[in-house]
Amino acid sequence: MIRTLQRALLVLVVLSAWSLVAALIISYLFGNIFGLFSVSVHSQAWIILLLALLPLCPDLRVTQLKLRQWCRTTAAGIYLVDHLEPLRARLARVLHALYINLYLLADVVFCVGAPLLILSASAGWWLLDEVGYPSLLGYCCLITLIVFSGLYSNLVRLLSLGYFFGYWLLSEHMLLYPFMAPALVQQNFILIVKSGSLNSWLPVVGLALIAYLFVRRSRAAELHKRSSSARKNERSGKLFQLIPISLNRDLLGNYLSLFCLLMAVPLGVILLNSIMGYLNPHILIAGFAIWILDRLWQGNVANEPALSSDFRYFVNLIWRS
Repeated sequence: MIRTLQRALLVLVVLSAWSLVAALIISYLFGNIFGLFSVSVHSQAWIILLLALLPLCPDLRVTQLKLRQWCRTTAAGIYLVDHLEPLRARLARVLHALYINLYLLADVVFCVGAPLLILSASAGWWLLDEVGYPSLLGYCCLITLIVFSGLYSNLVRLLSLGYFFGYWLLSEHMLLYPFMAPALVQQNFILIVKSGSLNSWLPVVGLALIAYLFVRRSRAAELHKRSSSARKNERSGKLFQLIPISLNRDLLGNYLSLFCLLMAVPLGVILLNSIMGYLNPHILIAGFAIWILDRLWQGNVANEPALSSDFRYFVNLIWRS
C-alpha cells in the first residue's frame, strides 16, 4: 500500500513538472514576447528553480522514463511516433550541431576575450575621464570572477557572452563600450545598491562566508587525507594514538558543515528573492534552455579540444600546489 502511494505521488510530481514546463513555455511566448498578458518574472524564476531541483531525485528520473515508455505504447503515442519521429530526429540533429558549434565558439571567444576586456578597460582608464581607478579595479575583479566561474560552467560562459554582446549592440556608446564598461558597471552597481536596502546585501556576505568555510573544510580534509596516508609507514602504537584526534576533528567538521548548510538555506532563499527583482526574463529562459542542452549533450563536448579545459588544468595545478 505504501509503495503504491509512493508511486502515485511520484507520477503526480512528474506530471506536474511537465505541466510546469508547458506553462513556462506558454507564458514566455504569449506573455514576454507577444505581450498578450502580464507575466511575473518571480514566478518564472521559482518554476525554473523547482524544475532544476527535481532531476536530482533518482526516483523521479526513473518514474519519468517509465511514463515516457508507457506513453509510447498508447494509441496516441504510437501515432505521434510514426508521424513525428523523423521530424524529432531531424530537430535533434540540428540542435546537437548548433550546440557543439556554439559551445566551441563561445569557449574561444570567452577565453580570448576576457584578457582583451581587461586591456580595453585599462586603456579606457588612461584615455577617458569617466573611468576612474575604483571602477577599473571593481570591473577587473568582476571579470576575473566571471572568468573563473565560466571555466567550469558553460551556462555562465554563454550568458556572460550574450549579455556583453547584447549590451554592446544596444548601448549608446557602441564601439566605446569596452572602454566605458568600468564606469557603466560602477553606475549600475550604485543604482542597484541604492534601490535595495542594506539588509538585502547581508545574505551575500553570509553566503560568501559559508562558501569560504566549505572551501577551507574541503582543503583541510584533503590535507588530512594526505597526512594520514603519509603516516602509514609509522609505528602502529603512534598511529593508534592519533586516531581519536582525527575522529574528533572529523566529527567537529561534520557538525560545522551541517550548521553551514542549515544557515545557507534561508540565506539562499532571501538572496534569490532579492535577485529575482533584477532578472531579465529573456536571460532567464535562455539560461534554462542552456541548462537543458548541457544536461543532454555536455558529455559529447568533453573530448573536444577546448581552451577552457587547458585553463582548468592550470588552475587545478595552482590549487593543488
